[in-house]
Amino acid sequence: METSKVVTIPNHWTSPKYSLGQRTKQGVIVGIQYYPPNNLLTGLCNESWRYAVLDKNDFSEVSHLEEEKIHLLTSLELRAELEAEIEAYQRKILILKHQMGAISNA
Repeated sequence: METSKVVTIPNHWTSPKYSLGQRTKQGVIVGIQYYPPNNLLTGLCNESWRYAVLDKNDFSEVSHLEEEKIHLLTSLELRAELEAEIEAYQRKILILKHQMGAISNA
């Protein structure tokens, strides 16, 4: 049985603008971190959200970006990206089915 996990954000924090798994021009959001106002680590006076983004061109590279540096894909860009990913997975499935057939025929 699978249980859903819920993240709650304290009422005195602003809500993040973007969400985990969201695709952006920079890549996919894989992490979100809140920095409260007057944070000594960042030197920021205002509260802010930072996002860990898995680079769309190099899946081993993660960038940590401030909210204002995140740019969403347009609907057309998102559709094209999803269609390309679906096609890539369909090719992989065909290759795997071919390999399974080779095992059965051996």
